[in-house]
Amino acid sequence: MLVASSDAESALGVAGDAFVVYTLPAEDAELQMQCLEELRIEVEEAGFESAVYGTLGLEIDADGLWANLRLSHPSEKPHIAKVLDRVLISPAVDGDSRPLYLIPYDPTTADNQDPSERSYCFGQLLERVYLAAVRALGIAHVPDSVVLLGDDLLREATFGLSTKWQAKELNSLKINLLRGMATVLGKRELKGKVQFHTSRLEVLLGSENDRQVAINLLLKANSEQLALDGSTGQLDVEDGADESSSS
Repeated sequence: MLVASSDAESALGVAGDAFVVYTLPAEDAELQMQCLEELRIEVEEAGFESAVYGTLGLEIDADGLWANLRLSHPSEKPHIAKVLDRVLISPAVDGDSRPLYLIPYDPTTADNQDPSERSYCFGQLLERVYLAAVRALGIAHVPDSVVLLGDDLLREATFGLSTKWQAKELNSLKINLLRGMATVLGKRELKGKVQFHTSRLEVLLGSENDRQVAINLLLKANSEQLALDGSTGQLDVEDGADESSSS
């Protein structure tokens, strides 16, 4: 990972910087940094470049959930610098902090959640699914017709746990996620190049520009509004929906 991420464009297919960051309890962060430094030395002695690396230490106290991001090299980029060091991720409410969900949204229990909590959880799942789609688009060999499978996106968004999740509500959830993504992507230069099917989404990337447009649309999607639409049923699709349609 240190070697592959030293060149973000080769590793992810997009321009920019790639960091190797391990998330772990705050008390373990120092030892992890020492381990990564030893690995960096081995990598460079072998003749390879190393990516910037770091740790994201998590801790909970009476104020809420905190994250402490440390990097091996300081960054001058504002969006990176502002999240370095100790940042309050989620304030405690009545002494309770929001957990970091492995499965952030569970359609089998959504009806029992407070609307604001349901919207928050669905928004977290959307962000993970969209990032999974960004990675798939980023490594495609343009020109290409990229097929995004609902099963694959959900599995990546839930760290593989969705494969063990036996719930009939998953079918509607995957349809909702793909249909919403088709609406987000089927704009501008990609209009007419996005095909939505019940279990998959096909995106025709005819050029590098198409790829960048698709990635930008996904990254700029308003997940808060999409989460509200989804959690209030506006994106609901019956399991018996037509097998395919075009956006």
